[in-house]
Amino acid sequence: MIAKIIEGRSFGGCVGYVLKKDSEVIHSEGLRRDSAKTIVQDFNFQRMLNPRLGKAVGHIILSWNTADKNMLSNDIMVSSAKRYLSKMGIRDTQCLMVRHHDRQHDHIHIIYNRVNDYGKTISNSNQRYKSFKACKELNALYGFKQSEGKKNVNRGRLKGNDRTRYQIYDAVKAGIRNSRNWSELKSYIRYRGVELQFKYRSGTDEVQGISFSKNGQTFRGSAIDRSLSYVQIDRALNGIDNVMEQNHGMESDVSTDRSMATNMGETIGYLASALFSIPEIVPEQEDPCIKKRKKKENYRLRR
Repeated sequence: MIAKIIEGRSFGGCVGYVLKKDSEVIHSEGLRRDSAKTIVQDFNFQRMLNPRLGKAVGHIILSWNTADKNMLSNDIMVSSAKRYLSKMGIRDTQCLMVRHHDRQHDHIHIIYNRVNDYGKTISNSNQRYKSFKACKELNALYGFKQSEGKKNVNRGRLKGNDRTRYQIYDAVKAGIRNSRNWSELKSYIRYRGVELQFKYRSGTDEVQGISFSKNGQTFRGSAIDRSLSYVQIDRALNGIDNVMEQNHGMESDVSTDRSMATNMGETIGYLASALFSIPEIVPEQEDPCIKKRKKKENYRLRR
């Protein structure tokens, strides 16, 4: 099971999209299910408890692997969705769960009101981290197959920001495999229409993060995929540097031999210098107390 989180402003548009042909409402809370119109009215009525919140529409898509198809009933989907919402801190609010059957993999849409039953705003902080952790725990609890990442995503069905995000992901991943350093990576992905920008710590040259741009859209590296953060890419490039340097050394034995001979000569020279050089002798300074006592003794002898 994996989750995709979206926020919006219009309950009407979101409900209209979710309740399309062949959709199936499998659960709801705090809503009249007479029609799409009454559902939207109820969402908007509660929304007025906190009219200052612009993006009051919470929309989550839970998707399962095709290997889980035989074990997925409506009850299992609702049960896992409720646990997911609880782990995300989404509770005491209206929600609608709708199952779609238009794709190979089973998935449900959850619409919830970010204005809860008491007029308070449901926090959206650290959503991606909490969602990743929740999905991992629920996959283990229910025995769902863990996602294999982005390689099995059908790129042809993607649109808008999702399409751009995956184009960036594919370009950067290919660039990492074919680059030895940041400069080469930057040139490689630019050829494929992707620009790279570093984020620096205020007032310093220390790189704090990274983002990528394509088709006028900009995304943080970690927002595209956890493996595209600055730290992860830097580690991957360093690893490739080491492997390529080893391969280069195997292909150029003569150059390697010369380098080894030079290093050996420098080492021998250093050892010879250390063995045969005469160190500078610094005279030992006399203790001031002893010096003063000797001076008194000489004075008495002269008397």
